[in-house]
Amino acid sequence: MKQNTLLGGAVLAALAAAGAAADPQAHHELEEIVVTATPILMDRLSTAKPTTVLTGDNLLLSLAPTIGETVSGEPGIRSTFYGPAASRPIIRGLGGDRVQVLTDGLASLDASGLSEDHAVAVDPALADQVEIIRGPATLVYGSGAAGGLVNVVTNRLHEDVPTAPEGLIEVRGDTALEERAVAGRLDAGIGRLALHLDGAWRETDDYEIPGYAESARLRAEEIAEGEEPGEMRGKVDNSDSRTTSGGVGASYVGDGWMVGLAYSRYDSRYGIPGGHGHGHEGEEHEGEEEQAQEEEGDIKIDMEQDRLDLAARFDLGAFGGSVLRLRGAANDYEHAELEPNGEVGTLYQVDGRELRAALDHGRRDGLYGTFGLQWQENDLVARGEEAFIPDSRTRTLGAFLFEKRDYESTSFEFGLRWDRQEIDGAGLPGYDDSSLNASLGGLWQFSEPLALVGQLVRSERHPSATELYADGPHAATRQFEVGDADLRTERGVTADLGLRLGTGAVTGEIRAFASRYDGYIYLSPTGAEEDGLPVFQFLQRDADFWGLELEAELPLGEGSGFTLGLSGDYVRGELRDGGNLPRIPPLRLGAKIAWDRGDLGASLGLEHYFEQDEVTANELPTDSFTLLEADLRYRPRWGGTDTVLFLRGSNLLDEDARVHSSPLKDELPLPGRSLTAGVRIGFGR
Repeated sequence: MKQNTLLGGAVLAALAAAGAAADPQAHHELEEIVVTATPILMDRLSTAKPTTVLTGDNLLLSLAPTIGETVSGEPGIRSTFYGPAASRPIIRGLGGDRVQVLTDGLASLDASGLSEDHAVAVDPALADQVEIIRGPATLVYGSGAAGGLVNVVTNRLHEDVPTAPEGLIEVRGDTALEERAVAGRLDAGIGRLALHLDGAWRETDDYEIPGYAESARLRAEEIAEGEEPGEMRGKVDNSDSRTTSGGVGASYVGDGWMVGLAYSRYDSRYGIPGGHGHGHEGEEHEGEEEQAQEEEGDIKIDMEQDRLDLAARFDLGAFGGSVLRLRGAANDYEHAELEPNGEVGTLYQVDGRELRAALDHGRRDGLYGTFGLQWQENDLVARGEEAFIPDSRTRTLGAFLFEKRDYESTSFEFGLRWDRQEIDGAGLPGYDDSSLNASLGGLWQFSEPLALVGQLVRSERHPSATELYADGPHAATRQFEVGDADLRTERGVTADLGLRLGTGAVTGEIRAFASRYDGYIYLSPTGAEEDGLPVFQFLQRDADFWGLELEAELPLGEGSGFTLGLSGDYVRGELRDGGNLPRIPPLRLGAKIAWDRGDLGASLGLEHYFEQDEVTANELPTDSFTLLEADLRYRPRWGGTDTVLFLRGSNLLDEDARVHSSPLKDELPLPGRSLTAGVRIGFGR
């Protein structure tokens, strides 16, 4: 109740400040940012969906080795933090297969949805922009986006030929991770041919932490049970990584049409932090048993993905300005979990294919939209003693329709999507079912800077192969996972209402949402043990989610260059018949003072994460912590280039910060105090 009061107070304070500071005569136009992950290309401020876009300096300063950590600072977004190399987004308390991670609008087609220790085969260092849709995006991308989506836009396949060569190169390093990283891209045109080249390399060492790897709560519990607590401190063993990625694309642009093909590769080798840290800091080891304990956590993952992307667009002028868009992707993915002796313990292979065809029709009496088909097939092969999921093939066919109608001060959008999903494999009972998703949303611009936005979404999500068929030890996550072949389609209704300040001296958005799920599927600890590991069972029960999100930016004095940013989010996840859902993030409130004088800018921000004590059985509470961050940016005028020198300080208070949504939150804190420094040089833009 105290948390709700605090967040409510912050929301009211922001509204009051907005009303006091807004001057209808002193507004500025915001740069239009086109969102490609919506059903039709739309400006971020014109869609009823809660959408965030990271681009430019915001993306530069948010960039992290993983897509999960890159977006985790945005309102409503957290991460599964499984070390610096493996982290998926959590949106409004939902994660796993409910949150789709896309590359240029198509699925990543990797094995990251199987487990939190599996990295997403997407490198944010190569992104032009990152788009986030909070709440169900099932209308566009099927049941796999029941919680939302994150789309990484690389622009490898241009729809227009660059008029002049343009590109950038970026070099950065981080002290806590001992990160060394470089990334670059180049775009050019030759006649009607548009060419793209990008690449990135990153290495990190075992990362630094402010104290013990184990939380104080876990250490106290182990001592009370007569066990020896872990002694690893100062650094997290086996958390190093090495990643290379890159791609090349070529598009031929004709009169009213284009076709393009791109190839990309992602290669990463990283450690899975494990064990309880016995023997670190120079301790001597005696006996084979203690040595075995130390080696239990020395698992490394070696993953590779080769991917082909196809895009085509045909302007059908004879049909009222309609545009036919075709997209396709195919990949060859392999992921080996290496034992301490270097041998392959478990091998995962995924052959994925996806095709999408959409016909965007032009405006007719203010009505415009799209309809189309989408097909996806994933073949999963798992080999090894610890392959906790059997081989399977998942096929999905979907048909969708989306329409938008604009009026003078209002707009309405609605859509439907039908999906059919089949899962089969040797010795499996099989799954075959259909789902229907529908959405209705609207925007009312009742004054020049203010708009009321809302949507109502009815979503259905098919269970995944992991949720249906998992049955075995998963050493990397130190869990024995058990699925349920009788799981049925998960159904939910989500209502979303917000107040958006799109232009003016004050900008921002305040949003409230509520979701009601029938047959919600979740992984829950049972308290039992199997093969020396705690047993986690996939269960299905009715559940409710609700929460609030806030982001606002207010000027501090006319012409001063200072702005105050406010942010906050809260989500509550409960079982309808009583009890809490596991790994629900706590209340978070933040404030940032920024100063911008053109070529020079700086900011100082504070985020407080409250204690999370609304936990499920066999789940420890998580203590509160505060993160202090600062950054400094300078744009020197070097020969017509767009150069940015940047310095960022993270966790400057060196807090023992633990992400409650992480499955290893009691064994793996966030990095301690760190400094990130780098330079980005762009040209031709």
